Amino acid sequence: MSRTIVDRFGEYAEKQIDRHPARARKLLARTFRLYGNYMRMKKSDQLPARGYQMQHCNRAMAASLSDNGRKSVVVSIFTPCEVMHAMGLDVVFPEGLSCYMTASHCEKIFLNEAEKSGVPESFCSFHKQFIGMVEKGVLPKPCCIVNTTMVCDANQLSFRYLADYYQVPHFVIDVPNDWNEKNQEYVRQQLQQMALFLQSSSGIQLDEQKLKESMELAQKGIENYREILRLKATRSERGRLTDLMMDSFEYHVLLGTEETVESGNRMIRELKELPEVVPDNQQGVCVAWVHILPYWQESMTNIFNHNENVEVISGDMSYDNLDVDLTGGDPYEKMAEMLLKDSFNGPAERRIERVLRYARDMHADGIVYFCHWGCKQTLGASSLAAKTFEEAGFPTLVLDGDGCDPRNIQDGQMVTRVQAFIEQLEARRR
Repeated sequence: MSRTIVDRFGEYAEKQIDRHPARARKLLARTFRLYGNYMRMKKSDQLPARGYQMQHCNRAMAASLSDNGRKSVVVSIFTPCEVMHAMGLDVVFPEGLSCYMTASHCEKIFLNEAEKSGVPESFCSFHKQFIGMVEKGVLPKPCCIVNTTMVCDANQLSFRYLADYYQVPHFVIDVPNDWNEKNQEYVRQQLQQMALFLQSSSGIQLDEQKLKESMELAQKGIENYREILRLKATRSERGRLTDLMMDSFEYHVLLGTEETVESGNRMIRELKELPEVVPDNQQGVCVAWVHILPYWQESMTNIFNHNENVEVISGDMSYDNLDVDLTGGDPYEKMAEMLLKDSFNGPAERRIERVLRYARDMHADGIVYFCHWGCKQTLGASSLAAKTFEEAGFPTLVLDGDGCDPRNIQDGQMVTRVQAFIEQLEARRR
């Protein structure tokens, strides 16, 4: 769809949101499904597997807006959702829905509504927009809310607010910073309690065999993504910023589904068909990305999407939890280990080392460290991260921006800095 069509759709959707929120909800859900189907069938420069992935993610987002008899659970992006998938519950997460609303150009009405309700301008725009969706009556009432204490301060506030607004049960998984046997047992017990909580809140019983199957699917998904990253180290996909955003969705809240496994299987087959390139002789520069991707920002997509001269090869929102074996043994213990060993959990050095590992393995020429508006953890670690990356031999650009609010960016300045950074990387390769 052209930008003009999307602009017109956003204007129409905002009018419906303001006047008929239930009608707008159906309109948005239907549009997400249709666009996913369109991308699946569309002939384009992207790999066909990306069309399948888009269809999968779009169906999940459409389900978030379905008033389906209280079968949805609002979760944070780091919540282990294998239990929900085993129970047939739809997962709803602020980061995903807010991305889709911005892509649909109807984010302003939600952001403004949240700020009118007292949410500060400095609050994370993903969660601010999510609160606006609640205030405008677009988000259906869930059966319950589940989130972790990991990484994001905003979700501690927004999810508590949602629980009070909808008067639904709320479960918080407290995740300590360090992995050890005591902490693993502490989190394991909480996850068992979460399963009981979900059954009580939804009225659906958990089949332990289906949970085992969901865990096996999650493990296969993780193995697939490890192989995808290995292949991308020597094969140029020349994709889009949106692709890496979809990766972060599939390998977090959609992990443990058959569709995520099939998406990975397709990607592996299609990457293997691309010509293998020796890293020193590859065309264009390769960039490793840290944190949120500005997938909606036309100036950034014009630089990075389907570009023969520069490629974003990885994003650390997608490879934070690939080192755990989820099969065999107690599934709750495995999920607990995955949470505790996640590179986003604990000190910033853990995340920095993970980025360096994949930057080396995937032969990155440089690193873009994206400081998303309102994310204190990422902002606070930016100086340490940049210093560590530079000392390890990776030129680093610390780039300020916003993952879903166009009001918080300086577009021209961002373009100038990114282009200068790419020129710097190209000069180093000569």
